Parts: sequence; C-alpha cells; structure tokens
Amino acid sequence: MDAKTPLNGIRVVEVTSIYSGPLAGLLLAELGADVIKVESASKPDLIRNPGGAPHSVTPVFYAINRGKRFVSVDATTESGRELLIDLASSADVFLHNIRPGKPEALGLGYEALSAKNPRLIYAGISGLGLDGPDAHQPVFDYVVQARLGMVDYQRDGATGKASLISQVVVDKASALAAVQAILAALFVRERSGHGQRIDIPMLGVGLHFFWPDAMASYFSQLEPAVPVEMLPPHLPQMPAAGLIILTTSDGGEIACSPTLPPFDGLALALDRPEWLADERFAETPKRVLNFPAFHGEIVAAAGRFTTKELLGRLTTNGVPAGPVQRRRDVHLDRQVQHMDLLVERDTGFVGAVRQPRPMWQFERTPAEVTTSIGRTGQHTREVLREQGLSDARIDVLVESGAIAEAPSS
Repeated sequence: MDAKTPLNGIRVVEVTSIYSGPLAGLLLAELGADVIKVESASKPDLIRNPGGAPHSVTPVFYAINRGKRFVSVDATTESGRELLIDLASSADVFLHNIRPGKPEALGLGYEALSAKNPRLIYAGISGLGLDGPDAHQPVFDYVVQARLGMVDYQRDGATGKASLISQVVVDKASALAAVQAILAALFVRERSGHGQRIDIPMLGVGLHFFWPDAMASYFSQLEPAVPVEMLPPHLPQMPAAGLIILTTSDGGEIACSPTLPPFDGLALALDRPEWLADERFAETPKRVLNFPAFHGEIVAAAGRFTTKELLGRLTTNGVPAGPVQRRRDVHLDRQVQHMDLLVERDTGFVGAVRQPRPMWQFERTPAEVTTSIGRTGQHTREVLREQGLSDARIDVLVESGAIAEAPSS
C-alpha cells in the first residue's frame, strides 16, 4: 500500500531555533514526516516573538515552523532532561542546531542516543564545525557571509563599501543541505538497518554554495576564460559583472545580462544592430572587459521602450530577462498564478495566511501544504501520551515545571 506522503511514518524530534534548523524541520514536515518541535516555556524559539512570549507567532516563525507539533520541555530539570532524551532516542531523526558540546552536556549527544536507538539519524547543524580553533564560537548567517568573502563580493563598485546579502542565504542553504543529508541517511538505513551521525557546518555549506562563481577562479588550476586580474577593478567578479537592471520609459525595471549570449538578440531587441560589427563586443570575455564602454549606451537604448515593449522584444530575440517585481506583487506574477505556487489557507488561531506550495512535485506521493501552527507546548500532553506516559504522570511533570502546556485559548 502506497504511503500518502514520501516520509509518512517517519518521526523527527527537532530541537532548533532561529532559521536553519526550523526550516529543515519544515521541509521534512512538508514531505510528510511527523515533526515534533521541542521548546522551553521559559526560553522559546527566539524568533517566535521578539518579546519572548511563548505562545505568540510572528510571520517568520509561522513560515518556517508550520506543520509541526509543539512540545514544551525544560531540559534544565532532571525530569525534563530524561523526557527529552527519551523523545530523541525513540525518533527516526533527531535534528538540532545547538552549539557543539551542549548536546553532550545535556545527555543528547550522538553516542548516548544511538546506544538506545542504533537506527537513529542524528543531524546537527553547526556554525563552524564540531572541532577546531573556532568551532565553539557563536555563529549567525552574517558571520559566515563575512568569513567566506560574500560580503566582499557584494562590495559596491563606486564606493568600495562592502555589503551583506539581504537574505539569510547560508541559513537557507544549510537547511536544504540538512534535508538532503537526512534523506540520504534514511535511504542508507533502509539498506543497512543502521543510523548515523551527520554534521552540517554552515561554513562548509556556505563555501560550497559560494565557490563556483565567486572563488573558483582564484584557486582553480584551470585557466578561467577571463583571468581575474584582467577584470576592471571597479567591477564585481564574474558573473555579477554582466548583470544589470534596465529602467524603461514608464519606470519599470528589467534584469538582464548584456555580457552573456545571445548578444545578437540583445542588440536587435534594443535596435542597435551596429553593435554586432563592433569587435569589442564580439565574445563574452571581451564584453566583460569592455562593459564600461557600452553600459551607458545599453541604459539609454532601453529607456526608449516601455516595460511591456522591451520585455516582448527581449523575449522574441531569445534574451533571458525578467521584470523586477516588488515583493508585494509576486503573487500576481502570471507564471506563479498559472502554477498555483501560492495558496491561501486558514491556519486556526493566527488566521488566514498566504504561503508557497512545497517545492517538490511527486507523482505518487505528493508533498503536503502544511498550515498548522502551535503555541509553545500545545502538543506536549499528546506526544507524551504516545511515549506511554499516563495523564497522572504528565500532571506531576507539569506541576514540577519539567514540562509545560499551552493555554487552551
């Protein structure tokens, strides 16, 4: 009998906060796993609510934590720690992004949990790895961006000022890497019967993510098409050097690359066929080197057309280009609407929300649109009953402060 979802029957215990770990848990939930998020009533996830209220929900928290069940356990108490160890060791996957050394101090290290459950997939997202001179330093996304040259890569050509990417790109990439690793480990377990430990260091993920277009030309033994030292000093390194935003006559913006093929299509779209006979622009490397010479001409030529006209001309001539849309208008994009990529759902106590569909498309086991969200500890009793605890025992744990339940309304 086919499962309803790809990960139907897989239980994930998630002890995470902020972004990378919760996003990984969300993706597993969308694939059908039963994801149990463990928080403490006294210290809920930092992004649940800026003021720290344990039963509130911010838009970001909802976006990366929906579809889970919420248990509140205080692991600083002996009873709470024992419960958390029992929950983690009985799961298929234990997912955390706790700083190295702290899981072991709580009895949640891989050796301790795998001794109770050899089939456990133990996945930890770390900042700078498990050991080494900086492994125990606290790390956020921007720290990795800075260390790996991403901030330098975003340096403004005119002012020389370095700039962060305005997205937690390393956190998001780490979440994707964690899910890929967990799925691979589950596949290995089906073959071998054994679980294993996985570490996903953000530093390694960021380097892997950033390497091909920003770093490889510095260190590769292969000769790059345009040596780095030949690029104009005020331009970013390739491929960003050839990416520009064209402003049209009606104030619209279009992103395209005049340095990448098909340059003939761009010349025809902008009604500048004479560029095709210009030796400076004959090949991609030459266009990169001579980019400043015709940047102004491209901008001026584009400004003669409306947004609709220019997009039509670029498309007709095979030039990859797209309108720069405001975030508030993304849901109006015709392709987004055609594919029904955004859906609206009533989520319960936080009301109606618009959210993306899962990014996977399965023929036989479709991923689910997750909508539910819980208060800190909302599912504590439900989950502990499944662990075999009686209501009387749960009441004692609540009274002792080892666990907490969300208010009924």
